[in-house]
Amino acid sequence: MENYMLTFKAPLKALLQRQQVYELLTRQFPQIGPLSIDMDDKQFVLNVQAPARMEHEIQSALLDAGHRVAYVGAKLIPLVLEKTRTA
Repeated sequence: MENYMLTFKAPLKALLQRQQVYELLTRQFPQIGPLSIDMDDKQFVLNVQAPARMEHEIQSALLDAGHRVAYVGAKLIPLVLEKTRTA
């Protein structure tokens, strides 16, 4: 099983309204994982952990809500499952 970290450039408006952004994305996409809006090299970056490549759906949902974001890239995050010990 694997996840993706989807990265978008976000405007200052998204940072100022981050609670609405979180609520919108978690309501429309309950399968996504943690979200973060960070400042990276004088730009705001929205990182979304998702179980699949769904950058177009996320970008469209944010655009419909008035948040113009630009897709930057996706990074594969392999999930490591712990082995269970048996006696």
